[in-house]
Amino acid sequence: MRKSFTLIELIFVIVIIGILASVAIPKFKGLTANSKIASELATASTIQSAIEDVHDEWVTNEGSFTWGNGRSSSELTSTGYPIKLGDCPPAFNWILKNSSVVDNKWTCQDNGGGIFTYRGPASQSNSGVAENGAGKPDSNDCWEYNATAGTFNLKENCS
Repeated sequence: MRKSFTLIELIFVIVIIGILASVAIPKFKGLTANSKIASELATASTIQSAIEDVHDEWVTNEGSFTWGNGRSSSELTSTGYPIKLGDCPPAFNWILKNSSVVDNKWTCQDNGGGIFTYRGPASQSNSGVAENGAGKPDSNDCWEYNATAGTFNLKENCS
């Protein structure tokens, strides 16, 4: 009766594990990049919804009301959209009830004329995702908020 494995059996098992690992490891390679992209897209969707909520409230009330984190209707454009989404930095403290979740992951810049650019986890120029060209945020892209139109859109190849 045999109580141990032979050397050939052990080598065979090691070869099988190596083959399985070589197939599985590439699947996990893009996991971090995909999570950054998903996080950024989810935050952008939340921002756009919050902007639309403020505008809907402006249309409904036709006057004085508070929105976001205690902001008054005087901080809206003539078309009913927020003049800006936050103090820059922090990025979204005007529009999101709990902006601290994204504060350290998003940067912003006031470009003047009601145009602001934002960069999230995937679009940071120093720690973002490599160029993907698939309409998803990467380190060459940014988000642009236009206060006049109330749009928060991904802008490809930001300078």
